[in-house]
Amino acid sequence: MIDDLFDMQFLADLEDTILETPVYSTNVANPASFPHGRTGSHRLFGADIFVRHGLNRVETLHKEANKFFDAFAIIEQEVFNCPIFLRRIDLNLQYYGQDGSAHTDGVEDNDWTIMIMSNTKWKPEWGGQFQLLEGDKVVEQHDYVPGRLVIFPGNVLHRGLAPLDRYAYRYTTVFRVVIDDFEGIQSNWD
Repeated sequence: MIDDLFDMQFLADLEDTILETPVYSTNVANPASFPHGRTGSHRLFGADIFVRHGLNRVETLHKEANKFFDAFAIIEQEVFNCPIFLRRIDLNLQYYGQDGSAHTDGVEDNDWTIMIMSNTKWKPEWGGQFQLLEGDKVVEQHDYVPGRLVIFPGNVLHRGLAPLDRYAYRYTTVFRVVIDDFEGIQSNWD
């Protein structure tokens, strides 16, 4: 977990882009139908910003992707200090009563998820925590804090909790990446 990586002006600019980005109910966790993956454990509102299959095939590139790429460049430079392979960027939206169910973002040990809590304003009483799970047991919980960065293995069960306020909307920006030597990179943080 990393706080205060982005300055408030950058977060506000990102949030402006997010608020102008249409979201759809096609964001499916744990897809169980193929090839389109429309059936899974739960849906939430979201948008695919960037989707890549392989090194040279981009499936989706949202017209407002530049601001998200700017955020990723900051993460890559300031947190990892080396290039990492970006597989996709997703925008997620949850609202009152829409807790996510447990799911994973990847299956391989080198699949990693980098999540930005993208709202610029959030009150602790609004909830919206992020949880890492082992089965039904919460092993780690992170409060929703504007700009907070959470990095975790993509093959670990996790979920986002919905806001407790009826008029708060919980946005996250999610980068799914491939990192072959996470321990080596992480040792640079100490």
